[in-house]
Amino acid sequence: MAERKFYDPSRAISYNAPLTLVMSMRSYGKTYGFTREAIKDWMRDRSEFVYVRRYETELKTAAPKLFDDIAAHNEFPGYVFKMAGYEGFIAKQPLDEDEKPDWQPLCHCVPASKQANYKGVAFPKVKKIIWDEYIRMTKAPPGYLPDDMGALFNLFKTVARDRTNVHMYLLANTCSIVNPLFLFAGIRDEPKEGFSWHRGKSILIEYAKDEVFADQERATPVGRLIAGTAYEDEMIDAEFHDSTDTFIAKKTKRSAFLYQVVFQGMSFGVWIDTSTGIYYITPKVPSDAEQRGMCYALTADDMRPNLFMIDRATPFIKKLTGLYRMGVCYFDSPATRERWVKMLRLLGLR
Repeated sequence: MAERKFYDPSRAISYNAPLTLVMSMRSYGKTYGFTREAIKDWMRDRSEFVYVRRYETELKTAAPKLFDDIAAHNEFPGYVFKMAGYEGFIAKQPLDEDEKPDWQPLCHCVPASKQANYKGVAFPKVKKIIWDEYIRMTKAPPGYLPDDMGALFNLFKTVARDRTNVHMYLLANTCSIVNPLFLFAGIRDEPKEGFSWHRGKSILIEYAKDEVFADQERATPVGRLIAGTAYEDEMIDAEFHDSTDTFIAKKTKRSAFLYQVVFQGMSFGVWIDTSTGIYYITPKVPSDAEQRGMCYALTADDMRPNLFMIDRATPFIKKLTGLYRMGVCYFDSPATRERWVKMLRLLGLR
């Protein structure tokens, strides 16, 4: 078998984007690659990096093993690594067995869920923030943070302060187009393969695919086991599991606007084509919808002037879930569909 070729982050880094999301198939070496580059930074100028997971439970498992692969592959001959709690260190390998390593700070591990605890902490030598497993691969709890993007921005600000040489890298397996970053950036469809800019040139997304690597993965025991299944699509072919065209259709010109629904910051326009009885759900609503009194908030946090607060037990909510069960709801994109279904599940849809 040919030598395995893993992910190389150098091109993504070369763009110097403030925020970069890298998505690919599993086991492609994203974490290894960015960790290696961060260590190279330390070799050049003694700069450090921050390693992030969303929850402390995840960090407790990941942090102690952060440098295991780097050390196993002898990536940096003559150097040794260690983790002490949530702090990582590097040192030159002593020539004398009795000599202790001169450990130097290398990385700091931070759970995003507790980023507020670090607001008074200084990270003057940090240049890279690496948030691993950014996109959740399961719908089971715990999911995303209540204000996931708020946690991201606050952590970024805590580390960077006013410096312009700090970059954040979000690493993820390709699994779902419904995630906080896509919602924030207004991305409703599957990104194009390769690199794409969003929100001006503040967010860079790399959708990385590698057919040679994918073929090598198919030849592994797990690859043979999942051949021809949805698991192969997601884990090896780097396909989004929710990027299907089921119930996706463009709103007809005959459709009339009914009302706007706002839930956890997400806004949906509900339209009906009375000639067919089909409902269309879009993220766009008429500019005067709120003035016309046709807007409903489903949580107290979503309330603002000209919106009506709707209790979850009202017939209105039952109608929303009923329409979906009947199969008469269509959506402008897979992302809108998945966000709508997420809302209905939180409202009690089973």
